[in-house]
Amino acid sequence: VARLMNRDVGKIAEHTKLAYDARTETLSLSSLGQEVRIRCSDWEITPELDDWHHLMLLHYLDMADGSPLAGELIRFGDLPGGMVRGGGFDRDSERILSRDWGARPPRLVERACRALGGRVVPSNADLCAVFDLFPLYPMTLKLWFADEEMPGSGRLLLDKSASHFLSVEDAVTAGDLLLAKLSQQYRILQEETAAGK
Repeated sequence: VARLMNRDVGKIAEHTKLAYDARTETLSLSSLGQEVRIRCSDWEITPELDDWHHLMLLHYLDMADGSPLAGELIRFGDLPGGMVRGGGFDRDSERILSRDWGARPPRLVERACRALGGRVVPSNADLCAVFDLFPLYPMTLKLWFADEEMPGSGRLLLDKSASHFLSVEDAVTAGDLLLAKLSQQYRILQEETAAGK
């Protein structure tokens, strides 16, 4: 917050692609399906976000340099300096996605993705959803569902431009946050389905 205090808000809006309302001096964005507002006078964020989500948003405001999306997907381990932390996340997340998500009902998984603002897009995967953590920070989930011959598998990917907006540590935290929110949303939908809603 201290680093943001004396910055040009117009430049921050330009570099982050957040909407800026000069009348109310607020920035706004959609993050994982949630509408978020930031008061620029003191950088207060509403509604209240999970602590890590809040911190990543502040880092994004501070770090974003306005680079365009590359349109090329990479693994977390391919981020500059990401071999250890990012590579570890790639292995852990692929294990979780294969074990926990590959055997779930595809339609319910798709509903969970859409509930978090995920856009389902054509892909070589059985399901590919793109989530906007922040306007210039998409995360792409690819899932292949299990069948009689093959177990399920999955992977979480970033745009090649990701290092212009968040650190490797933030990227791994973002991946963990997305997987946790997806699991939470899936459980809600499961309970609603069981209750006949």
